[in-house]
Amino acid sequence: MTVLAFTSARGAPGVTTTALVAALTWPRPVLLVEADVSGSSSIKAGHLRGEVDHELGLINLALAHRNGALSLSTVRGQTIALTDDGARLALPGLATRAQAACLTDDFWTTLATLLRSVTRHGVDVLVDGGRFGMRHGPDALLRAADLLAVICGTSLDELVAVRATADQLPCAGEGDTAVDRRGLVLVGEGRPHRAGEAAEATTLPVWATVDWDPVAAERLGGRERLRTSLTRLASSRLIRSGRSAVAELIAADERRRRVLGAPLETTVLSGKGVR
Repeated sequence: MTVLAFTSARGAPGVTTTALVAALTWPRPVLLVEADVSGSSSIKAGHLRGEVDHELGLINLALAHRNGALSLSTVRGQTIALTDDGARLALPGLATRAQAACLTDDFWTTLATLLRSVTRHGVDVLVDGGRFGMRHGPDALLRAADLLAVICGTSLDELVAVRATADQLPCAGEGDTAVDRRGLVLVGEGRPHRAGEAAEATTLPVWATVDWDPVAAERLGGRERLRTSLTRLASSRLIRSGRSAVAELIAADERRRRVLGAPLETTVLSGKGVR
């Protein structure tokens, strides 16, 4: 199973929306970890419209770690269901930015180890890492991920920002470049630059593209109740391109594993995502 982390070089190019779309269209059981340290959980307050237990979330894991009680069962106890089929769970992020001070490097490293254990139970893990370089940020999660996807728009200034940050992105080892562990997910290809131009400008491969669809993104972010009726967004450009992007990301992971010579793990698929 796979740990896939999403981050960005600057601003708000759509990391959370892309991670959420990926979780909702993922073809296997999945856990979405909201590790953005900017605060105010977009999942609880946005997508789920405040209709879930607001006490659950990342800060409780940080407190458990401080007390020496962080475990896999603790992580499971802080998750919420993204969809009613139970195949898609989320670990909500911080309620406020001030809580980020509790998130030490040791906490993130321990959580990374536990999330790897989650994959051994047949569940993929997606990490919404927010903007890279934030104080108290989840660098250990980004470093431990099988794939690190940089979410990026296609304007020249956004591509230049990625290029300036590319060499600073957390590495799992010296072989990252050789196995294409780091790559781009473009939001709004052709507005104005295309994938080939983005790859050349940033020096990172383009793994996938997601269509520019602000209306669907706003609906997914909580403008209307969608948790039990996600099929209403199934025909949107955002969801259709998101499903294709997920297939491309899974293919990128399979290519990486072949290069590394690691066996491809399989699991019985459950849950159908957005249709």
